[in-house]
Amino acid sequence: MAVTPIDAILVLLMILAQSLAWRYFLARLESKFLRVLVNFLYIIANILGLYAVITVYLLDFNPPTSFLWNYVVRPGLIWEFVHLVWLVPALIIKIFCHLVRREPKGLTGLFRAEKKGPRLLDPIGIVLIIMLLFAFYGYGYQLAPPQVTRLSLNYEDLPKDLNGFTIALVSDFHYGRGQNFDDLNRSMAELAELKPDIVFFLGNMVDDKSLLTNDFRGPMGALKNVPHGIYAVLGNYDHYTENPHNVTQLLTTAGARVLANERVILDELPLSIIGFNDPGTKVFSLWPLSFPSQDIALPWSSLPGGLPPEGHFTILLNHRPVGIETAYLKGDVDLFLAGHTRGGIMQLPGYRGVNLASFFYDYSSGQYQVEGMEVFVTRGLAAPVSPFRLFAWPEIALITLTGPQSPADPPKPSNNGDTNPSVPLGESPSTSPQGGDNSSAQNVEANGF
Repeated sequence: MAVTPIDAILVLLMILAQSLAWRYFLARLESKFLRVLVNFLYIIANILGLYAVITVYLLDFNPPTSFLWNYVVRPGLIWEFVHLVWLVPALIIKIFCHLVRREPKGLTGLFRAEKKGPRLLDPIGIVLIIMLLFAFYGYGYQLAPPQVTRLSLNYEDLPKDLNGFTIALVSDFHYGRGQNFDDLNRSMAELAELKPDIVFFLGNMVDDKSLLTNDFRGPMGALKNVPHGIYAVLGNYDHYTENPHNVTQLLTTAGARVLANERVILDELPLSIIGFNDPGTKVFSLWPLSFPSQDIALPWSSLPGGLPPEGHFTILLNHRPVGIETAYLKGDVDLFLAGHTRGGIMQLPGYRGVNLASFFYDYSSGQYQVEGMEVFVTRGLAAPVSPFRLFAWPEIALITLTGPQSPADPPKPSNNGDTNPSVPLGESPSTSPQGGDNSSAQNVEANGF
């Protein structure tokens, strides 16, 4: 893989951030023991970080063992990228302090004190320490099995044959830089344990093109007994491989049907599934400086055929939470499913609508209602490059459809075997983008830290 100018700039900024942070701490420590400790920490952490950045970020190298992934590559990437992100607030704080306190000028001066002695309570040090602590706290959740979000959706006009129908939903595997082979096996096994009636993959199955020679048939073999099969759509990262056909082949040979702007009507159930192919928005000359956008029209005109038979329940699969209002206006979509946002990467605890993705998407995480159409945006499994997330923990969703019930016609019992799930971390589903709590039911099973 050729190193782009953007890659080179990012690596140089990482080195700059590391140098400034290292010098910042040494300038504020008088104790010889603490200075030796800081030197040792930065030397070891940067060995891990440089190995991770060079092999995985620049060369797309696949570490051969899970130990290297979990305890060398991923911590190294977290260390490097936290310092890179910290560089911006650090510079802002020190420039402000310089204007107020008239501290020394120059880039080096921004990170040195006029007075000697320990000044570790300087805002810059506090910001960096807090960022590192939160990053590795979030990394603990990424190492643990994903949470299982259980959601029950009630429809007054649900076809009788779909009463109690269960849907397992997952997005954003990011196999490569996000999940390794062991993670992929674990995710598929967890999906199988839920014993759903159908499984949906919502895109971003892979993260880089060098890993497309891998075979998904082994991990996805755990899903061979799903009664109504596996359906998938491609995401933007699947297109960034520059050959999305290979990703389609990976999924198809493993037993999934990939929907690319098409509608499927099941013979055995009154159920139709629409799947749109994410076009991808990467501008290679500007990446990663391009911004997310929800102004992406869904290609309705490319769908073959007309409306599904009367009385059918329609589910729409799309990688991104875009085109939702248009889907409602079409009149035949009952449930809109999407991923992509990863829950905003960082959420305010207890307020899932307050997250980074909410700056770009009206529907960024969890359950919503658009008039009579239900919408669910899953947080997905992994984040590309760095696994750091905060309170937007990795997720597998299990949705149960329910309809009008009567003593003579009870709903089909869920076959997931869990009758008492817990509700951790203050997760609060909502039916509006603002984050209220009007859902019919949502239980979350915590498997994390």
